[in-house]
Amino acid sequence: MNKKPKVAIVKGEFPFSTSDIDAMVGRAVGLLGGLTKRIKKGDHVVIKPNLFAPYPPPVSVDRRVIASVVRLARQAGAERVTVIEGVSVGTLMKRVNPSLSAHGMVRGFSTIDVMGMLGVKKAVEEAGGEVVGVEDTKKVVVDIKGGKALHRVNYPKAVLDADYFINIPAMKTHTMTMVTLSIKNLQGLLDEKGRYFSHRDDLDQHMVDISKIRKPDLVILDGLIGMEGMGAGEGGSPVEMGIIMAGDDPVAVDAIASMCMGVDNPLVVGTTRIAAHDGLGIANPFLIEVIGNTVSEVRKKFQLPINFTQPIESIVTGVYPNIDLYIGGACPTCWLMTALMESALAKVPQRFSLIVGVDPKVPPKISTDLEHTFFLGECALSTGGDLREIRNEMQLKGIDRFLGGCPPYEQALVKIEEILIQMGYLKEEDLIKKAQEHKKKFFDYYRLQDSTWEPES
Repeated sequence: MNKKPKVAIVKGEFPFSTSDIDAMVGRAVGLLGGLTKRIKKGDHVVIKPNLFAPYPPPVSVDRRVIASVVRLARQAGAERVTVIEGVSVGTLMKRVNPSLSAHGMVRGFSTIDVMGMLGVKKAVEEAGGEVVGVEDTKKVVVDIKGGKALHRVNYPKAVLDADYFINIPAMKTHTMTMVTLSIKNLQGLLDEKGRYFSHRDDLDQHMVDISKIRKPDLVILDGLIGMEGMGAGEGGSPVEMGIIMAGDDPVAVDAIASMCMGVDNPLVVGTTRIAAHDGLGIANPFLIEVIGNTVSEVRKKFQLPINFTQPIESIVTGVYPNIDLYIGGACPTCWLMTALMESALAKVPQRFSLIVGVDPKVPPKISTDLEHTFFLGECALSTGGDLREIRNEMQLKGIDRFLGGCPPYEQALVKIEEILIQMGYLKEEDLIKKAQEHKKKFFDYYRLQDSTWEPES
């Protein structure tokens, strides 16, 4: 009979010092037997944290947790410890960089930029490790055995070759996957193209397939400050959990972590359910042994993203008085992209038509002029009939309101802003100010949690 996988939970009290965090991480790993029998002298250990965006916890993993794991690995005998990450697609291409906007709007942050800004690079190097961005490291083409949505990827050679691989996710909600824990955290190992084209309705299976390349040997989850609401970025809010979790089975860790977040049935989380189905671990909480603190001792009810608590159409159709929406057969991702598009257009004192999906039905003449008519996604752009004639007329007149792509991620989030700027409905200064406000919000919050934090500009 197979042994139950163990998941350790260690709870502490706010505020946390570096020594407190070292003790919590050490105890969580110690409950599993420690690292000395897992890491051999001279090993190369690779660590993958969640550094989603240029903001500290709860958006990203606490630098002190990462440094603590680096120290543990070195103490266990590791000769080399590499911390590798690839920030989110939105961070790479969309987020306005207020630090570089003195002479105009600049978008995007590299992974090394984010590591430096958050103090991760300094903390890791002081602990005896090194940092590298996925976009900067050598990658090899890998065929994924058993992959269903993902079959061949460019993957960091350092992770493949590592003697021991540790995954350090954050505890957060996510608008596309409900939660983002250890399974989804491996998304950051793909190259930019692989990350971008994953955000479709097969996203959960895609995430699970990544784990089939190199399954982590150990998961250490940063649950000191979680995130609830419209995560995993600027739209979420902090939840002070005060926990560190650890486990050898990433599926079991995710199952128990989601229960700690108030999700009573962990199988409603797509990545957890599919990973168990594909044989990557145990998701049934009755078959998992929780050690240390119990789920009931640490559990808090996280507010889930609104699209997981009510029908998606309730935030898309019949909501904005200045938007005529024509939506046909559209996948869940395009429904979510539509909600984001509408929230941008709703701020403009003008009427718009938004066309989404396969063969949406439109009247003989839509009520808006062509300048204020948008096509969202590849399905809308490939549709026929009256819409094809509208699209052809727009192209002949040089009116580019086509937000293509599958998914239409960059076009929906970046191109729409550029179009609204061109039309005079939005100013670059507005976007820079918004980015500064987001930065101040998270920086001010985290400074209250860690007075030793000195972010780099």
